[in-house]
Amino acid sequence: MIKACLTVCVILLVVAYALFGQADQKQLDEGSLRNYMIGEYDLIGRKADSTTTYNGHVTFRDEAGALQVIRTVDGKTEKCAARFNTVAGSDRIPVLRMHFRFDGNEYDAIYRWQSDPDNYPRFTGYLYLSATKSPGLEALFPIHN
Repeated sequence: MIKACLTVCVILLVVAYALFGQADQKQLDEGSLRNYMIGEYDLIGRKADSTTTYNGHVTFRDEAGALQVIRTVDGKTEKCAARFNTVAGSDRIPVLRMHFRFDGNEYDAIYRWQSDPDNYPRFTGYLYLSATKSPGLEALFPIHN
């Protein structure tokens, strides 16, 4: 089951990059993006330099104009801030960057987002340790209440 979920995550990541490889050159409207992204998400992932998979819960909150992230995996909760950025030089592909502690290690993560068919955000991203040979993967799916 988890292997199938990871396969779907990888496919979503590839499709996201294929569909949104040519980003709009406009500045990101961070306030609107924060409002769009706040909420609860299911997390499915694979650790960097490993085949170990995990699942958890992520919450995005707008606190004083910053996107705050609460990550819970295996009963351990970590908090961090997310920041908007761009990658790929002049293409300026919008991404969400995070730095957080997970399983005793410091990770940097880069996520792309897109809208699902119901206009909820979905995230796919890579996780990196300081000397990562094979990045970890994560996908965040909105929880509809």
